[in-house]
Amino acid sequence: MTKQANESVVERGDLAGKHIVLGLSGGIACYKAAELCRALIKQGATVQVVMTEAAEQFITAVTLQALSGRPVFTSQWDSRPAAGIDNSMAHINLSREADAILIAPCSADFMAKLLHGRADDLLSLMCLARPMDKVPLLLAPAMNREMWAHPATQRNMAQLSADGATILGVGSGLQACGETGDGRMLEPPELLDDIIAFFRPKVLAGQQV
Repeated sequence: MTKQANESVVERGDLAGKHIVLGLSGGIACYKAAELCRALIKQGATVQVVMTEAAEQFITAVTLQALSGRPVFTSQWDSRPAAGIDNSMAHINLSREADAILIAPCSADFMAKLLHGRADDLLSLMCLARPMDKVPLLLAPAMNREMWAHPATQRNMAQLSADGATILGVGSGLQACGETGDGRMLEPPELLDDIIAFFRPKVLAGQQV
């Protein structure tokens, strides 16, 4: 490979051509979404940010708009065009353009909402209205250690996985509440590695699938 070709590959990144909807539900881990957004773009992805009302209590839409280079959507009634795409029905139009919907952070409440098919905001509407065979749903949980360990959360996570969602796991350590344990959202570099691995062609018994 020539030096020029090698540089081209490096610049393109592992997520070149991928369009990811980055959804934020409410939680202190929203601050990590800013770094994750930058990392995804650095790897060649385009990122469309969608936030819940609760997420706006932790980070501003203006911050994520500056990082993503796109308007941030927070309401199903927002019909602004998205990168030149008609957006008269945001929950339909935004999901149809995505290669994946990534919820990071995914709170315990939002996880329960997804499980029961509730769709009372733009982000949950998009998850429910997405073409499941074409637009995968990836969840990066973020919550207190007791909430993570609760049987209801574990049941919800297991059922969402059975329904086709990909659970990216959690980290362990000191939490914002001052307690220590499982439930932290994975750090942006860890999430980036998981997302890149998710999109890589899978090999089974020597055959590409």
